[in-house]
Amino acid sequence: MQKPFHAGSANPEADEPDGQNKGYVLATGRSAVDRLRLLDQIFGPASRQLLTRVGLSSARRIAEIGCGTGIMTMWMAEQAGAESSVWGVDNSEQQLAVASAGAKATGRQNLSFHAAPTEDTRLPHGSFDLVYSRFLLCHLTNPVPALEEMWSLLRTGGTLVCEDFEMSAVTTCPPTSAYQQLIEISRAVDRQRGVDSDIGAKLHTLLAEAGCREPEVAVYQPAFLRGEPKGFWKVTLREAQPAIIESGIASAAQMDSLCNELERIAADDSVLLLIARVYQVWCRKS
Repeated sequence: MQKPFHAGSANPEADEPDGQNKGYVLATGRSAVDRLRLLDQIFGPASRQLLTRVGLSSARRIAEIGCGTGIMTMWMAEQAGAESSVWGVDNSEQQLAVASAGAKATGRQNLSFHAAPTEDTRLPHGSFDLVYSRFLLCHLTNPVPALEEMWSLLRTGGTLVCEDFEMSAVTTCPPTSAYQQLIEISRAVDRQRGVDSDIGAKLHTLLAEAGCREPEVAVYQPAFLRGEPKGFWKVTLREAQPAIIESGIASAAQMDSLCNELERIAADDSVLLLIARVYQVWCRKS
């Protein structure tokens, strides 16, 4: 049986990865813009609803850790208003170049980006009303130090919000061998990289380990019969393809065949795609 991929991160041919991103198998920077736009089209509405519900509009100091190209950071800066201060932190210079260009185009003065490790953001501890991350922890070999750092950034009364997914929940109705194969590849890449793309279901315990008390949890799973979002995993797999082939998990021919089958499924309105199960966990610092 074909070895198995995780929808992880940097194609080394697309942008030279930062030193801390050597295990990342998807594209960064300009090469990642289309996929990240599609990702936000799929998951953004639920993220925005959650942030609004936990008090974004009243937050005056906000940080997004692992902000990528800054889509959510810029939205939070707009929603919180000109009196707020919003920081986006990422360890990829390529991602931040795109984010900074986008922020400049908006003309917003309450928004800034800088490069730093997730476990040492270089932001002032104990001073933030809201700290947020989305689909960050699934890329970290040890997510607890990043959670401890995010928790330490909060002032008393501040809220930490984390979202991550459960890759094993990706499926189709009726079942298809292509998506079963996608899960197998994901698991193989996870094993090689030492990460966990099913981390969403463990978020509440990881937050507790990082010092958070009484977290709240919500779960949702987007599903599509048609449209651009139904091609998300094909787009993601194409970005990851060079790294997967180089790792020996699958051959070029196997990857091409799988991507073609994912494209065929995306065009078939009789097949329902359940994209991924997403866990939203938040906790207020008392």
